[in-house]
Amino acid sequence: MIVTEKSDLIGTMRDASGPGWNSLRLLVKSDGMGFSMTDTKVLPGAVLTLQYKNHIEACYCVGGAGTVTELETGEKHPLTPGVLYAPNAHERHEVRVDGPEPLHLICVFSPALQGDEVHGPDGSYAAS
Repeated sequence: MIVTEKSDLIGTMRDASGPGWNSLRLLVKSDGMGFSMTDTKVLPGAVLTLQYKNHIEACYCVGGAGTVTELETGEKHPLTPGVLYAPNAHERHEVRVDGPEPLHLICVFSPALQGDEVHGPDGSYAAS
């Protein structure tokens, strides 16, 4: 059984960050689950342009407020606690924080992340 204490991950290779975000990788590839789970915060004022070309992702909002925009169509979806979004066809999208608090997301990736990934120039993570 895997039991992970969030506070034990701070400052380790599972504590990843980039411009406008930080993410604790609760489950990673080496855990052998076939997917990874992150506790991610998008910081106030941040606008992230993302496209996961090598992974599928599902994000569940547990705090804050924001908007995810499908960049091909321009369709906007509000993000508030209790809302899930999943770019299941590798859609290029933009995540924006709408307010003074971080947008707090629990995210699942498949295939699993190694744990120390940061977004490349195209907004994706490298294939693991």
